[in-house]
Amino acid sequence: MTRTNSSFLRLAPLALALACEAAGGIGSTDQPQDDADDGEPAGTSESSGPGPTGPGHDVGPGPAFQCDPWQQDCPEGQKCNLYSLDGDDTLDGAKCVPLADDPAKVGELCIAEDGYGAGLDDCDAGLLCWNVLPGGQGVCVQVCDGQAAASQCPEGQLCTKSFGDYHYKCLATCNPLAQDCIEGEMCAAGDVGFVCAPDVSGEGGQIYDACTAANDCDRGLMCSPPDAAPMCQPSPGGGCCLPYCELGGVCPDGLECYDFEDPNEPPEQIDLGACGLIP
Repeated sequence: MTRTNSSFLRLAPLALALACEAAGGIGSTDQPQDDADDGEPAGTSESSGPGPTGPGHDVGPGPAFQCDPWQQDCPEGQKCNLYSLDGDDTLDGAKCVPLADDPAKVGELCIAEDGYGAGLDDCDAGLLCWNVLPGGQGVCVQVCDGQAAASQCPEGQLCTKSFGDYHYKCLATCNPLAQDCIEGEMCAAGDVGFVCAPDVSGEGGQIYDACTAANDCDRGLMCSPPDAAPMCQPSPGGGCCLPYCELGGVCPDGLECYDFEDPNEPPEQIDLGACGLIP
């Protein structure tokens, strides 16, 4: 008889971390580093850089939204981009920045010269340069309004939250049992369903290791609740890397394969479970 346990869903919608978080952060070629990102502190609402000048006018949900990234209400030749007020991994503001003459489209390579979170890149309007590596190269993904009743994403993608209340983007769907994402990415639990995200596990991410994000475990492992197995390492505020499993299959070390109590589970993943041993 298949056993279900909703405990495994508690950490399923953890925010997706950036690739530069692996091994405690990667140094940039020209920017000082926060330990979770490669972007320098972006300008404040009083910045004299691109976009409106003077005191910030709050036209969005956050404290420093000079424009609306979902409506793209900047002047011609500019676009409204999310950015980080503190230069970390939390995108909590929006500002108008110059639009490239030949902007990159969804799925194409992009450049964010000042690093992720600074707000300036060469993606088209409504897109964000995501998973930025040292040197500024990333890939364009579509920004989606996670607060909307029905977020719009291209076919085969889901609206997924990263760090910050307004940082939602469209990422490709995947199967965690098949781990069918491109090299360097892994299939992780998003807000709804599973999406391809950078593998930030680094030297960690092995079974029973502690994890702090949905994509902080090796391929085939899920960032589960810390009490899901007695072999899990203590992780205050975090989770534990445990294997996905196919219902009816065998788990290691005497663990059981539990079914997800997920009403939004797609039909093609109806046999998906997670290994654990909840008391």
